[in-house]
Amino acid sequence: MEYFDRFYLWGIDTKYRMGLYFAAVVFFKGLVNVLLGDRTVDIVILLEMLLACFAFACLESLIFPWGKEWTGKGQGRRIALWAVLANLIFIGCAWGLGWFTGAPVWGGLLLILLLECALVAMWYALWLKEKRDTAILNQGLQRFQEGT
Repeated sequence: MEYFDRFYLWGIDTKYRMGLYFAAVVFFKGLVNVLLGDRTVDIVILLEMLLACFAFACLESLIFPWGKEWTGKGQGRRIALWAVLANLIFIGCAWGLGWFTGAPVWGGLLLILLLECALVAMWYALWLKEKRDTAILNQGLQRFQEGT
């Protein structure tokens, strides 16, 4: 039962992250389409985006496993790997699968810049979560030590 519970909690966290990435990529796809004079988004593109976001969220959960603290060189390597994979998956899928066809070159560059800003914001959120969890654990340890 413990294995099922861990898997279930992993799934909840992964789907949450997938949803965040999916909402962002669909928002930008919709914005680009409106700017190009189109008011629809192809369902196949939406499915591709969903699968790409799910794949990245799964990889992210492997790179930053819950409950483990990665400091020093290990942390820097994980962040670099995470950023490289994000760029490969999102830029690769957008270009290879034609998510933003019709957008001018400067629009593509702007989307890449926005992706990089979003990655910095997401990394910051992950860092804050780890910092908060560490503080909560330290408070619990301090209460435990004071009680004995």
